[in-house]
Amino acid sequence: MTSTQSSSLSFTSSFKTSSSSRKQRQRRRRRRRAHSFNDELVVVKASTNDDEEFVSALNAKFAIPTSVSFFHDECDETKSSPYVSLTHKNGSTAKVYLFGANCASWTQPTGDEVLFVRPDAKFDESVPIAGGIPICFPQFGMNGPMSQQHGFARNMRWEVIGTSADVNPDDPEPAVMLSLKSNEETRKMWPFEFECTYEVTLRREKLKCEFCVKNCADDLKDELEFTAALHSYIEVVDATDSENVYAKGNLKGKSYMDKEIDAKNPPLMTCDKDRVTFGTKLVDSIFLNTDPEVLLHVGNGAAVSVENTTGWRDHVIWNPHENMPQCYKQFACVESACAVKPVVLPGDGYVWKSEMNLTVVTL
Repeated sequence: MTSTQSSSLSFTSSFKTSSSSRKQRQRRRRRRRAHSFNDELVVVKASTNDDEEFVSALNAKFAIPTSVSFFHDECDETKSSPYVSLTHKNGSTAKVYLFGANCASWTQPTGDEVLFVRPDAKFDESVPIAGGIPICFPQFGMNGPMSQQHGFARNMRWEVIGTSADVNPDDPEPAVMLSLKSNEETRKMWPFEFECTYEVTLRREKLKCEFCVKNCADDLKDELEFTAALHSYIEVVDATDSENVYAKGNLKGKSYMDKEIDAKNPPLMTCDKDRVTFGTKLVDSIFLNTDPEVLLHVGNGAAVSVENTTGWRDHVIWNPHENMPQCYKQFACVESACAVKPVVLPGDGYVWKSEMNLTVVTL
């Protein structure tokens, strides 16, 4: 069952606490850096001049043999883009770029890719990565005070603050935790004190994405409001094949906002069926207060479950159709979101917590 907003808010000095001292000891043995707001964080910061040296420092501090490693893509002679590679012992992998904290790849043990990156994507940190799982924060789309589509979180390099390969119960589950804090640049666009953390965990059969926001204002009354989403691009065989590629969930009777009709002032509609198909027109729908799970049938006898486990209340379903003629047949987006009604977060250390789980389901 999806948690309500109130159950996703907490007053805490740490995003994560252990359930027992034994588990804490296990985590300390496996985790290279534990994260706590009360600790003075020792963070390796980006070097714009020498990412090779930067990546070496990350590996020295955070790498875990066979599970977590850091690399960087050579974009040209002057630019590169660092990322962390997570490897499960079953052969599945994930790739998370520090720029935008974007999980741009999740492969199955067979080597099959689940996520999709558009052919026009750039990895030189000049623009958000077009594909994978961009983080929309502190606003979704243009629903907020900023002029920047989807906010700034996907446009900034995040900091590595922890890695782990915890045993659950006996499988290493590689994970990385990244952080984005308010700074001079963010305050020009959004005048609030905050810290976001994003933890990606590669489980045996799932990709778990935990996104948290802390209001760092001293006064309880200094609230901040935001909308947000994990904008998951999922690879499909052919989005125009409506018999085999479609999103399905308990959608019939649910309210949704249809941005295909009017992007600026989308009408509120009631869905009359449980599936959404693609291929005949632009699909851009925000389904409000949905049940936790929506399945995207990808056309090869499998589906990807997009589960709003905690915090998220909406699902966004999107396919650009002929607005992106070079690639629209190859993907569809099913996103976990708080896209319309803002999250209201009190100051004095309150934290909003969310979790999305992606699972490949054989039909």
